[in-house]
Amino acid sequence: MEIKVFLFGILAEEAGKGEIKAEDIADLNTLKDYLEATYPAFRDYNFLFSVNRTLVHENRKLNDGDEVGVMPPFAGG
Repeated sequence: MEIKVFLFGILAEEAGKGEIKAEDIADLNTLKDYLEATYPAFRDYNFLFSVNRTLVHENRKLNDGDEVGVMPPFAGG
């Protein structure tokens, strides 16, 4: 199983890229752990997830081909 992960804002800067592919990630909690292990600076940020362009506020199972956005907190204006 493979998912596409899109990083935004400071998270993309910290990772040095805006997109990664991840394999064998079952859910958002597992993805969070993976990202924090791969990019330790992510531990300093609270971030939000979207799955297939829908903002998600709880853990969610991921499926092959899902697109996950990882966004730092933001404010509208």
